[in-house]
Amino acid sequence: MKGLSAADRRRAAWAIARRDLLEFVRDRRTLIITLLMPMVMYPVLALSSMLGVRGALSDIDTRQSQGTLRILLVGADAEAFAARLRAIAVDPGRIGRDDWPAKLDLEVVGPNLDTAERVAALQASSADLLIEIPAAACATLDGDGTLRLVPQPAPNRAFDRIKRLHFAAVVRSIAEDARQRRMRAAGLPVTTLVPLQAEFSEPLEPPVRQATREMFPIIAGAVLMLLALLTATGAFYPAIDAIAGEKERGTVETLLIAPCGVDDIVRGKFLAVCAVTLATLLMNAVSIALTASVLLRQLPAEQRMVIGPGRLALAVAVAGGAFVGLAAVAAALSLAVTAAAKSVKEAQNTLTPVILLVSGLAGAALLPWQEAPRLLAAVPFAGQIAVAKAAVEPQRAPGLVLEMLGLSLLSSAALTWILLRATAMTLGDEDLLFRGPDTASGPLSRPPRRPRPSVLQAVACVAVGVALIWYAQGLAGDNLAVAIPVQQVVTLLAPLVAFTWWQRIAAVPTFALRLPATGGAVRSLPCLAGAALAGAGLFATGAIAFLAIRGTEASPEARHLAERLLGLFRGRSWWVGWMLIALVPAICEELFFRGFVLAGFAGDRPGRGRAVAAACGQAACFAAFHLLPERMPQTFALGLLLGWMVLRTGSLLPAIVGHCAHNSVPVLLLALADDEAVTSGAGVPPGLLRPEIVAGAAAALACGVAGFLATSRSRPEPDGDQYQAPARTANVSVGLSQGVSDR
Repeated sequence: MKGLSAADRRRAAWAIARRDLLEFVRDRRTLIITLLMPMVMYPVLALSSMLGVRGALSDIDTRQSQGTLRILLVGADAEAFAARLRAIAVDPGRIGRDDWPAKLDLEVVGPNLDTAERVAALQASSADLLIEIPAAACATLDGDGTLRLVPQPAPNRAFDRIKRLHFAAVVRSIAEDARQRRMRAAGLPVTTLVPLQAEFSEPLEPPVRQATREMFPIIAGAVLMLLALLTATGAFYPAIDAIAGEKERGTVETLLIAPCGVDDIVRGKFLAVCAVTLATLLMNAVSIALTASVLLRQLPAEQRMVIGPGRLALAVAVAGGAFVGLAAVAAALSLAVTAAAKSVKEAQNTLTPVILLVSGLAGAALLPWQEAPRLLAAVPFAGQIAVAKAAVEPQRAPGLVLEMLGLSLLSSAALTWILLRATAMTLGDEDLLFRGPDTASGPLSRPPRRPRPSVLQAVACVAVGVALIWYAQGLAGDNLAVAIPVQQVVTLLAPLVAFTWWQRIAAVPTFALRLPATGGAVRSLPCLAGAALAGAGLFATGAIAFLAIRGTEASPEARHLAERLLGLFRGRSWWVGWMLIALVPAICEELFFRGFVLAGFAGDRPGRGRAVAAACGQAACFAAFHLLPERMPQTFALGLLLGWMVLRTGSLLPAIVGHCAHNSVPVLLLALADDEAVTSGAGVPPGLLRPEIVAGAAAALACGVAGFLATSRSRPEPDGDQYQAPARTANVSVGLSQGVSDR
């Protein structure tokens, strides 16, 4: 709002925040979600899982611990063999080894037993297995022969893996004793056949300790996911009451005539909702700490996972910083979703998909990763959990953890800003703010005509398109000659036509069907030429930047896509591939993103702030639509450049031409390459990072942008950078003033 200084706007935002906080404190639902639920949730979770965890660890301890091995010996030389084995068993060097049994019981029965008697003796005894010792067995061990034994496990008892390990250790010990006897008989040192011996300076980690260490990241991930869900839930009720509650109580008009802009109102409400969300996060963290302290005391000492003080401090600091960003994103997202609702009930219904979205994103962070995924840190809700999980894993380097934290905080700040701008756009939309009550109508009833789509209609169209692209990939197959037209028609044109017709949206202003320069088509040609040069220069600059940062390494998905693109040109004319790769996507994607989506985000005659938010929002949707992480930065830059062109000229033609030129560069490289290079997949000429090529790409981009600026016209902007209160709000203000004067 004009005439207000920055200090006045800050005071207005703080006043709205204090007012809303007071209302939230009076609401018992907010207090229950913020204070009571965290204090109850984690003890219940700990009690329900503690018995299972302790049982699993005890079972591992039982299965891995040393046990008793009972052997029944029969045969002519059983007594002598048993005496030798007893002498080996009392060797101090073998007692306490992990593979040696804690106790070795030997039982000798009569030598002259037939098969049935041996089986009966084995079943009658408590032995684990029976071994027949042939005559002269000890003499064979002392001589130069090989003694062959056939152990027979007891049929009525399980001979598990631990007993097999114990028996293998016993056999190795007998063989080692026989080897030493033979060396002494030959007059050689017993170390002749032992050229190397290695022993660990420290004992191996106990099995239970190892299992606890392996289970700890899984348990920590589950707790962090629950923490993320409860933190996000803490923003729901305050966000519902912040805007939808104001509309239901009829006080939103009074709030909008306050001496501040819509941005200041949204900022104040965000501060209040974020404060409650941070309080929810704090109470959850306190409950987790108290529950963990109680739980650790009830576990045996060998089953406790101990983290060093330094690593624990790092984990707490990193997790706290990451989840502060999560709380801000959750507060901004809840406000953006509920801003269009006209009642509390409608706002509650719109938050149901948010719970599903948060749960799905948070669950992605629980996947086992061999290496900490850096890019996952930028994904909302999943990134914060991934950062906190990496912080509690001792094998992750502190530098990597801090790098992921920085990326997560940057992503949270950017997303929060975009969501708050979207909330301000929604709150300043008269059609949403003053829409009447819902009326009973048919399921296919159409609303009144409107010149451009609303923000919600643009978001819904993007959501439908992103969902359809998953199904279109499965239907189209690997043949790009079929896949590209199917994907463009099914995922872009079909929802575009359906939304435009069903919602009765005017096509000319929505899709900017006008020339970019005044004076006819001839004067528009230099502008279009500048857009084409800028698009081609951006592709070359992006490819060079990618090679400089990532090198020639690419993910399997990127290599598979490159092979499919090369396969599109094998056996076909180059113009067929150009139409499928450059022309068709340029027309369809520009109609969808720079046409429908940008028109919905920007609205009619947007201010500078809203134009920036609209351009960034549609560019982010454009990048996410392509589903390939390696291409997302360059795709986002392309969407930003083309969106700026459309907002500047009010015409979609520069975006179509620039997009077509951008996609034509790889087609041109493949057309200039020889057949052998295309067949082998080496379509990019070597030496792409040479200084002259880098300078040429940057010059093409700069000259294209400069030429476009010089030859294009700029759309007039409304006065001021802030959203103004809607006209109907001004009428409300006049009416209130007249009512006061009449009294």
